[in-house]
Amino acid sequence: MNITVIQQRIKVGAVFEDELITPKWFKWMDKKYDLKNVSMRWKSFSGSAVIIHFSTTDGKNLYELRFNQKSLEWTLDKIGAE
Repeated sequence: MNITVIQQRIKVGAVFEDELITPKWFKWMDKKYDLKNVSMRWKSFSGSAVIIHFSTTDGKNLYELRFNQKSLEWTLDKIGAE
């Protein structure tokens, strides 16, 4: 699998339910990617900001997204493709 580091801000449609955040789609480079599931979630910290990371897929490629809870910004970190 080839991993490409992107680290670009993106627009995300997500469901916020109780304390769980689930990204459903994102837009990057004028294309919309519909996400099928989230396989992993984990947290890290950047100063006082909590960063939530998501490993997700559209059924074809893997994507690592992150959400900064302080700035409310989403970032596409990496893409994994065959």
